Amino acid sequence: MNMVGKIRDKNETMDMDQLFSSGYIIELETGKYLSGYNKKSIRSSPLERAIRFRSKQQAAECISQHLCYVGLEAWICEILWVLLSYKYELEGLAEYWTGTVFSDQFQSAVTFTTYREAERYQKVHNLENTSMIELQCFRREQMVIAA
Repeated sequence: MNMVGKIRDKNETMDMDQLFSSGYIIELETGKYLSGYNKKSIRSSPLERAIRFRSKQQAAECISQHLCYVGLEAWICEILWVLLSYKYELEGLAEYWTGTVFSDQFQSAVTFTTYREAERYQKVHNLENTSMIELQCFRREQMVIAA
């Protein structure tokens, strides 16, 4: 990965924000996200293959229109970029940049809607040698389908 948020392949350059977009997804159970649906079934998959929505309202509409199963519990989650300490790669300890220190308090992390925004912040705050930029899933609202 080079310093402008792109992955270089032999003849192609891919923008990180196009390849891994932020937005909203629907979590059906821990670690499983909505990847497809029809009248008879709901498909779930890991985060990478989840259906993305541009807004929280679009995700809520999808749940109410297409996932009308009584008792279904779904979370509307927001996908955002964060700065994660290199300790995660070295020691498996997930520590997130909170604006002043690295902390294991996931919900306190400074978040970014684009990779480029996270990269600029990382440079301005001199965090390139202590952090990496990662996509994370933040639960925002639980939706329970009632009878």
